[in-house]
Amino acid sequence: MKKLVIATVMCSLLSSYAVASENNTAVNKYKGFYVGGGVGTTDFHDKLGSEMSKINNIGLSTKSDAAYKVITGYQFNRIVSIEAQYTSYGDTKYTAVSEGEKSHFKIKQQSYSIAANIGYTFDNGLRPFATAGLGQMFIKSGGFKKDGGLYRLGAGVEYQIKQIPGLGMRVAYEADLYTLQNPETGKKYNQSVGSWYVGTTYKF
Repeated sequence: MKKLVIATVMCSLLSSYAVASENNTAVNKYKGFYVGGGVGTTDFHDKLGSEMSKINNIGLSTKSDAAYKVITGYQFNRIVSIEAQYTSYGDTKYTAVSEGEKSHFKIKQQSYSIAANIGYTFDNGLRPFATAGLGQMFIKSGGFKKDGGLYRLGAGVEYQIKQIPGLGMRVAYEADLYTLQNPETGKKYNQSVGSWYVGTTYKF
């Protein structure tokens, strides 16, 4: 009889522990710090360069490097995360043709941003999301250097892999919007550089 009582108590304790552990896991999988990275294309809309080439009757073609991202953030629940990113857009290489002569130059762009990441995590691990935030853009071209504020906008889909708790994959498009002034005329241009990318994150 004694053994039966002890066995019953042990089973009860183990059952309680399992339920508590399961509930705790259910809560924690939507909450925690995460880090990751991504790689994708660079999509640069250079309104200043385009207008200058038309004014000066210059043929202009571009080729952009891949974009790379470092991601860190904190997810509060199924819906809200706060996310910081460093993005290197690499070099955008220009070839200018004027009166049959070619010249080459390049622009390097990189940004730091912090954004709200708003979405919804479904039970199957899928999470569509949108991002909106602020940051700083750094531009370099030859001896020219410029930095200034930016607006970050984006949208994408994440998938949390159930077989590997904490590991997630995402596909997204994010763009940095900023203003650049023509030093000769003083006119301001709304520029944008973005990236279609795939990324991986790990939540602790």
